Amino acid sequence: MRDRLKSKNLKALIITLIIIAVLSVLSSGEGSPVSSALNAASKGLFRLSAAATASADSADLEQLKAENAELKAENARLRQELSDYIDIKAENERLWQYYELKKANPSYKIVPANVIRRDPNDDFYSFTLDIGTADGVSEGAPVVGANGLAGWVFKADAATCMVKTVLSPDTKATARDKQSGDTGILSGSATLCYQNLTAVGKLAENNTVKEGDVIVTAGTGGVYPEGLLIGEVKSIEFNSYDASRSAVIKPYEDVKNLTAAAVITDFDSKGRIGNEN
Repeated sequence: MRDRLKSKNLKALIITLIIIAVLSVLSSGEGSPVSSALNAASKGLFRLSAAATASADSADLEQLKAENAELKAENARLRQELSDYIDIKAENERLWQYYELKKANPSYKIVPANVIRRDPNDDFYSFTLDIGTADGVSEGAPVVGANGLAGWVFKADAATCMVKTVLSPDTKATARDKQSGDTGILSGSATLCYQNLTAVGKLAENNTVKEGDVIVTAGTGGVYPEGLLIGEVKSIEFNSYDASRSAVIKPYEDVKNLTAAAVITDFDSKGRIGNEN
């Protein structure tokens, strides 16, 4: 529109100049009535042309202001859509991490979350997630990362929950060796946590657990579902003091550096008590 207005103004000015030039030729004498009239007419034409140009520029400016306001509104809308898209994309990426777990266990209700805080005074790397009871989280619920069991919820409010990790001595879960079938109790210790290790204790004297075996949850306590990956056996230890045997476990999940996790808020065997060791 601006270009069209400029084109019309230019044409009007050219026509005006042509008229003035022709009249100038016809009135060559100085001080003649024709010359005086021509000068007066010229001034009027120039004023008229200038006024028309100013009017067109004013209309053009208003149009530009209106278009600018429309563009600002459109940019604001697009920014909001981009923000919504980023949120949805991040949520989908978080859910995709647990797709295989959900696919293999349709009864699981999995609520993904972000790690928002860590307790610097906790030697066992507990952390806080940005979901709580309003999202279906309850105390005792298992917490998983993309690679396996990370810990359990020990405190929850409406919007957040605090998680103790598999490295903590407060963690107690029945664990099973997938290869040998031997069971024991998963629990951390102060001596192992600094190496990012935990242990499965109370193994039977005649156990056949060996290095490299995969350890999973046994699911007999009704707190953890069966078959959640925990970690790999690093070594077998014998305590001469109480004649007990335990397996040192390297967790699949690096709980020290975890930035996102998910709470399993429901599953088929939840609350069912089996043969707890």
